[in-house]
Formats: sequence, C-alpha cells, structure tokens
Amino acid sequence: MLAIRSINGTQPAVQPLSDGYSAVLSDLLADGSGRSTETGRALRYPIRRNVYKLTLKFKGLSSEIAQVNELVSAFTQTVVFLFGGSYVTAQMYPSDRTMADNGFTAELSVNLIEI
Repeated sequence: MLAIRSINGTQPAVQPLSDGYSAVLSDLLADGSGRSTETGRALRYPIRRNVYKLTLKFKGLSSEIAQVNELVSAFTQTVVFLFGGSYVTAQMYPSDRTMADNGFTAELSVNLIEI
C-alpha cells in the first residue's frame, strides 16, 4: 500500500522513505489546559479534536523531488494518506520545507498539518 496515495489528485513521483513517514492524530488544546495546582486534576479545554499531522521525508532523483516539492508547496492541499491500515482524506497545509539537492539526487522534508 502507498503511504501517500495522492496530493491534490496527483500521485507523488516517489513515496516517503520507510523511516520518513509518520502520521499523528492529536487534539488541539487551549492555553489554559494543564493541571490544577490545587487538586492536580487535568484540565482540558479542547479547541479541536482529531487533527492529523504527517511528518514526511522523500529521497530520489532531483526531478522526482522537484515534482513532490511542487505538490506540497500549494497553500492548501487535499491529501489521501495511510493511517491505521486505511486511507484518510484531509485538507492540509505545509510547514517549512527543507531540501538538499546536489543536482542529481535530492531529499525533501516537510510536515503536512490538517486545516
């Protein structure tokens, strides 16, 4: 199974490295969340639940990584990705991208975060 099936309807030229794919599902909590200093009880003030974050690292020919970089550079994107054995579709935005390119091969790291 492909880790990333598509980004905006296009399959990436290369898939993330096996150790370069991580999908996290988390809750966004307000600043006031934490523990009560009086009782020690957890205080959770959720803003949003079940938000996906993908940590991705790609490696391949410079032309392949250029195609992937173009896909993940859109302001927002629809991403179909593997999570828990099935595919999930989410609207995401990219964080900072890091690229190393020697003109023949290249590496790209990026986080995609659900909107």
